[in-house]
Amino acid sequence: MKDEGKEKQLTSRAINSEDILKGSIVPVLFSVSVPMMITNLINAVYNLADGLWVAQLSLVDFSATSFVWPPHYLFVSLGVGISIAGTAIISQLIGAGEDERAESYATHIFIFCFVLGLFFSIAGYALAPYIIKVMGATGELYAAATTYLSILMVGFVFEMVYLSFNAILGAQGKTRVTTRISAVSAILNIVLDPIFIFTRIPFVNLPGLGMGIAGAAWATVISQAVRMLLGAMAIRSDVNEVRLRFRNTKLTFSQFTRLARTGFPTALGQSSAALGFTLMHSLIVDYGNATITAYAAVNRINSFVMMPASGIGSALTPLVGQNMGADNRERARDFARTAFRYITYISVAGGFLMWLLRHPVLSLFIRETGEHADLVWEQSLEYMIYSAFMTPPMGYFSAFAGIFSGAGYHRYAAFISIFRLWGIRLPLIYFFKSATSLGATGVWISMLASNILIILVGAIIYQKGKWYTDPIVRH
Repeated sequence: MKDEGKEKQLTSRAINSEDILKGSIVPVLFSVSVPMMITNLINAVYNLADGLWVAQLSLVDFSATSFVWPPHYLFVSLGVGISIAGTAIISQLIGAGEDERAESYATHIFIFCFVLGLFFSIAGYALAPYIIKVMGATGELYAAATTYLSILMVGFVFEMVYLSFNAILGAQGKTRVTTRISAVSAILNIVLDPIFIFTRIPFVNLPGLGMGIAGAAWATVISQAVRMLLGAMAIRSDVNEVRLRFRNTKLTFSQFTRLARTGFPTALGQSSAALGFTLMHSLIVDYGNATITAYAAVNRINSFVMMPASGIGSALTPLVGQNMGADNRERARDFARTAFRYITYISVAGGFLMWLLRHPVLSLFIRETGEHADLVWEQSLEYMIYSAFMTPPMGYFSAFAGIFSGAGYHRYAAFISIFRLWGIRLPLIYFFKSATSLGATGVWISMLASNILIILVGAIIYQKGKWYTDPIVRH
């Protein structure tokens, strides 16, 4: 009874480093991962709502919002690499009791992200039309996608700066704070979307700005700016124990280099994935707008279903990192084993619900009628079945990435990300496209097969145990 009381107390208050290093495994895992799950869920709800609003315009506009995701994420991957590297390094320094060095790295991470964000905001805005053209879009899809991407890149600097705040707070396990920030940002985005998109705001019948797909992009940029400001407030508040020390921190080339070197494998993996998805979208374009729309609709739903498992995987980076920093190797492995068990339960249930509710959830996005809509329905229902089977391996993929990053082996996380796409999925898609008459079905098979095969690769790396026996700890 006493232990149960401790577990309830732990889950009802903010997590701290002592809990991560000494608390009960399951309560600590969920104290860190549940806020991440909620954050991911909030983002997924936003993506669904955003898609629903844009879908009211046309299927082409809806397709454009998904079409620009890979090139946009290509830029974001740079910040994600630095963010994940920062989370791992800071968490290990906290575990080792080196608070001053942790604050020095936090300051370097912020400056790194701000400078990169400003540079690529300008570059991305200027290059947006050329990027969409290279991806093979034409006509209405080209116009909508170019408009959407160019505006999104205006807010890229806000996204990068927030990633630095997220790394600092995430390394401490302060995921409840980032959850609240994400909730406010997502709700603001959902509210702004109809105001900016439509001439008459649905349900309330008040006048809107009528900006169409451009309005959806501007709503996102504004919400990103607000999220950055809320993140800055959290960093300056008492909840944060790792301060930004601009006056007392000596900026050194060696620390920027270490961040770049540590973050490079992750950034390479993320950017390679973004490039791969860009190429994959170029291949899918050849199958027609119906396939693009089916791909976009099911992926929106799949991202929603995957949020809980993804939250557990992301939580493993600070949990493994702090315990490796404190030389609690067996405890780090206990967190990994427990995470795999719960990811199995959650992802299997999510995949089943996805299949069970496929008709009502797809009807939220596919609202047009006619021959084109019928083909979208046919391909979406087929892809939904394959996607339901993909949920457990995708959950395990997130766990492996979190474990390897927390132990300092970012190159392992990058390898499985790159190999899944470039070594398995893209070759399979090209093979099915050129050597068979399967059509879009070949794409769905390739995606399922790549997710299953990469888990076998990840399991081999995990079982070899170098991440566990020889962690790269940043003392």
